[in-house]
Amino acid sequence: MTTHTTSSDRPFKQKRRIWLLWALAAAFIVFHLVATPGFLLENLALTLFAQIGTLLVAFGVIGRIWSIIYVGGLKNSELVTEGPYSVTRNPLYLFSLFAISGVCLVFGSLVATATFTLLAYLVFRYAAKREALYLSHLFGERYAEYARRTPFFWPDLSMFRWGQVHAISRDALLVTTRDALFIFAMIPFSELVEYLRESGFLPMAITVL
Repeated sequence: MTTHTTSSDRPFKQKRRIWLLWALAAAFIVFHLVATPGFLLENLALTLFAQIGTLLVAFGVIGRIWSIIYVGGLKNSELVTEGPYSVTRNPLYLFSLFAISGVCLVFGSLVATATFTLLAYLVFRYAAKREALYLSHLFGERYAEYARRTPFFWPDLSMFRWGQVHAISRDALLVTTRDALFIFAMIPFSELVEYLRESGFLPMAITVL
């Protein structure tokens, strides 16, 4: 007898999400090299964007680490509903979106921020929906009840409860740290590009708002 599986009874292949995000990162780097924000460097708006963007990056990275600490090594083996998972079912994706928006703001372009944030959101939303199908298959009514009271993506802070921190997964923490270092590296990279462009080593590029 042949057993057929569906997308709901097997884990979502995270490699697809990872490759899509790396493709977005590569696209952003290329965009950064060929485009320049439509603000003067001494403009107050550009300075403000950089400061807000840096804060968003830090907030996103800290949030991702917090989420990893709570989920520990329990992903797909136990339903975690406390800490950041009490206000949204997808805190890792939510905090990642904050960090991505922050990097784009550091660049200083509202168009780049809106475009790449939206694209990243669509990738995260697709991955989260696929994961939700698997978790629903895995945990049944427990997940259904969790889903009824907890927002899918955007948080409801009134639902927050601390709960219990589980054993930390070293591998998951290492991956999160690696991703955080890459995200933070985009900030000095942005400054380097601007310096090279001002010094004449990079040609002036198209201007975007």
